[in-house]
Amino acid sequence: MKLNFRILIPYILTLALFCALAVIYEQPMLVLFIFMLIIPVPISVGVFISVVSKYKFSLNALSEYVEEPNHPTFVIKYENSSSIGLFTGDLEFYVSNRYFPNETKHVLSIPLVRKNNSFNIPIESYEIGLITLRISKLVLHDYLSLVTKEIDFTDEASVPILPADRHINDFPPAVPKDGPDEYTESENIGNISSDVKEIREYRPGDRLQRIHWKLSAKLDDLFVKEMAHTSSLAIILLPELTKDIIHDTAETLLSCIKAMNEKKERFEVCIYNDKLCDYSFFTITDDEGIVEIMTHFYCQPLYEGNENALNTFTNSSNKIATIIHISGKKIKMI
Repeated sequence: MKLNFRILIPYILTLALFCALAVIYEQPMLVLFIFMLIIPVPISVGVFISVVSKYKFSLNALSEYVEEPNHPTFVIKYENSSSIGLFTGDLEFYVSNRYFPNETKHVLSIPLVRKNNSFNIPIESYEIGLITLRISKLVLHDYLSLVTKEIDFTDEASVPILPADRHINDFPPAVPKDGPDEYTESENIGNISSDVKEIREYRPGDRLQRIHWKLSAKLDDLFVKEMAHTSSLAIILLPELTKDIIHDTAETLLSCIKAMNEKKERFEVCIYNDKLCDYSFFTITDDEGIVEIMTHFYCQPLYEGNENALNTFTNSSNKIATIIHISGKKIKMI
């Protein structure tokens, strides 16, 4: 707990002034006014000390994703287990887009008079990407703002902004159906089995259903179950994360995914990480899978080349499949 000297010093000077006036003029009303200035101080500080620890805060996104050109909204919730509430608190937070890192500090005064309450923080964004709101500080103060306390509440939440969908003519293209299969084909998209192929570390965008909770609790870190597929997939969407055309690439990728899903095509999406020279495969079976793949796509580093992902994939992957290469608005089948 800290003293707020910007308020405390003027308060003390005002009190000293009235004390001097009371001594000089010997007026009972001035003495009464001095008591009226002194008495609220211990009351305000005492209530603050007893109530400040009763507040619990949380941060969440209002929706799982936002479609362009809409804006994301975050929700701050608090619960006060005390019967007495405070007036306000000062919330310090940063908003950033992983594609366009330019963090600006924002300070917002939030009302705390109710027992339980929530309020929205709308974020104006004009670019696609993963929008993250990060809370760096929350400071509560007493009724007179004489003392303050910084609450242990540092949290962040993210929302992917999906590009607007556009119609792609004659997509998907005809793909040979005689590709190598190790198992019997299924009519279900993705054809995910119940067998766990591997356990890997959590990546942004992974669904909570895939988290291996027992192992995560044991190792004190998040791990995810990667499910095996009962058949090989003959089509792979391979987007480039070229910096200058990332918006067009994301728009084309999302449009291709939706077109493939509508026509019940079976496919995988391969996302390349240029810094690690590695790639991850995703099978999409529902709308949650689309949000998952786009979130993971937004978390990857951008680069300058136009065929980095394609060259790395063709040189290192042993998968035999038809590659649909996506670079900006260009779609090329390889």
